[in-house]
Amino acid sequence: MFRDGVVYSEGEAAVVSHSATTRKAVRSVRLKPGATVNVGPYRFTGVQAPEGFDGAIAVELVKPLAEAASGLATRASRLTLASLRLPKRWAAWALALLVLVLFFALPAGRILDLPWRAASQSPGVTGDRFWNPGPVMLAHQPIATRCASCHTVAFQHVQDRACLECHVAVGHHVGPELKPAALFEGARCASCHRDHKGVRATHRDDDGFCVACHRDLGARAKGTQVENASDFAADHPAFRLSIPEGDSVRRVRQGSDELSESSNLVFPHAPHLDPAGVKSPSRGRVQLDCGACHRLDASRRGFAPISMERHCRECHRLEFEPAVTSREVPHGKPSEAVTVISEFYASLALNGVKDSFEKAFGVPGEGLLRRVGQPSESERRVALALAKRKADRVAVDLFEVRVCGACHEVGREDASRGGGWKVAPVRIAGRWMPQARFSHKSHAQSKCADCHDVARSMQSSDVAIPEIETCRECHGGSKPVEKKLTSSCMLCHGFHDASHPWSPGAPGAVAEARGAR
Repeated sequence: MFRDGVVYSEGEAAVVSHSATTRKAVRSVRLKPGATVNVGPYRFTGVQAPEGFDGAIAVELVKPLAEAASGLATRASRLTLASLRLPKRWAAWALALLVLVLFFALPAGRILDLPWRAASQSPGVTGDRFWNPGPVMLAHQPIATRCASCHTVAFQHVQDRACLECHVAVGHHVGPELKPAALFEGARCASCHRDHKGVRATHRDDDGFCVACHRDLGARAKGTQVENASDFAADHPAFRLSIPEGDSVRRVRQGSDELSESSNLVFPHAPHLDPAGVKSPSRGRVQLDCGACHRLDASRRGFAPISMERHCRECHRLEFEPAVTSREVPHGKPSEAVTVISEFYASLALNGVKDSFEKAFGVPGEGLLRRVGQPSESERRVALALAKRKADRVAVDLFEVRVCGACHEVGREDASRGGGWKVAPVRIAGRWMPQARFSHKSHAQSKCADCHDVARSMQSSDVAIPEIETCRECHGGSKPVEKKLTSSCMLCHGFHDASHPWSPGAPGAVAEARGAR
């Protein structure tokens, strides 16, 4: 071949003659004009290339072919078992014995407590690392050199009770009423979790294990409300949402007429997402988007809770007498709010300056204690009665008309007897589908409105969780489909449920673990 202006020869082996007495074996050489190389019975010499050619070599037969062939055969037969006076059979047995000692007997001494166990554990001996099929996952690396932590019985598969020594908080897939030991008879932890496959945690991600039961779930779990599923794209029911209701949670499947949220909030999304913006007391018109209230938490999987102080107070101020003071009542504490209002007007009736007194009460005058002379007890009672009437009117306006009732469900215990107000507790679903895994971080390339259509929502009871058809626009099933993300069961679901604890320390738990292998 031709490289950089010279002929370049590459082969299995060749001999370059540097002088009459010096030769060197090479695998490749640049044949400049005048340089020679011997290959077998031939000599290749670089010559000046004729005009119009990139390079040229001269080939010369320097030894008879018969002599060259016999020389090659002689060199090839110099090093044989016979030349070393070693019979083939004995050599094979010796090598087999060496392999047996190094790769079986020596490592087995460490595992089986044989007499040479101490020697097999010395720093210079690799021990049973010969048997290691690969690195363990990161979580197991602290015990990577202590094989017996998992492999408790030599030459047997890892048993479930070895896993449960550390994984104490692992839960069953179902509750005890479904007898999980019998339901998963024959399955082991290692049926799904395989180690020595690299540093990342591994588990089964094919649908076979799940579909074996969930294709016809009623046959295994009588009376279950979980519908059958075998593939996300072709055979998966509508999502079932968990909606807080009172002190409990009701499960409602999408598409049902009962699908509505009872958050006890009066919050329509549409006015807050008005393209013209919303009116802020301090900044004029402000255009809001989803990120104004919904911000990812530290995990970037879900959202941080919405709070009055961070997200609402700038526009929804709790002022009760803005013409006189910028003071606000405390949020979330109705009885304290009433106390603040009563004390404010009582103080104003007794000590208020003329301007504030007249703006607040709508009558000429000033605080009683600011008038000339010592007020009588009857005058004090009249002033405090004026303050109480004003405080009662403002409290009604604050709770039922202008402030609290604008966002909350508000009730009064007994208005005829002056009973206090009660604001219904806010119940917002933290996780709509607690049995599913979902990360907003993984969907950051999508706009909020692609999945959550709330721009026209006028009621706080509207549920904005996308239906399964929306997810199927990007997600396929377990089989690869062009322009779809292949989605197995384990992409969104887990197997172990912490609400069904399986404590190895509980009586009979290890026995159940053995039965579930």
